Amino acid sequence: MPDNLHLNITSMDEKHDQFLTLLTNIQASETGLFLPLFAEMIEHTKDHFTLEEDMMRNYNFYGRQEHLDEHADLLDEMQYFYKKSKRMPMIGRSYIDDYALEKFTRHIINIDSQLAMFLKEQKLV
Repeated sequence: MPDNLHLNITSMDEKHDQFLTLLTNIQASETGLFLPLFAEMIEHTKDHFTLEEDMMRNYNFYGRQEHLDEHADLLDEMQYFYKKSKRMPMIGRSYIDDYALEKFTRHIINIDSQLAMFLKEQKLV
């Protein structure tokens, strides 16, 4: 993962690295592997978000609701494009190739960084 996206919170950085690996694999995949890898990325994202949501709840993070809303929106969008991909593969490819990395990057910079800063300021990590 690019250094500017590292939050220096091991559990979060590991999940982000894993997501990037999955995204890279999907982008390079052949047609027959695209949907299974896309489904794997959705499951990974659910696990990733659960980790962050547990931290927010356990440490009473002030920005929890905004973060939860963002998670719900991102996951809904992924699932929407996955379902569309079953009938129209090019729509899913477009999402993966043109938007997924941008949305992931923006989420880390604008949303996850707030949680990371909170955890560090409270000396929770």
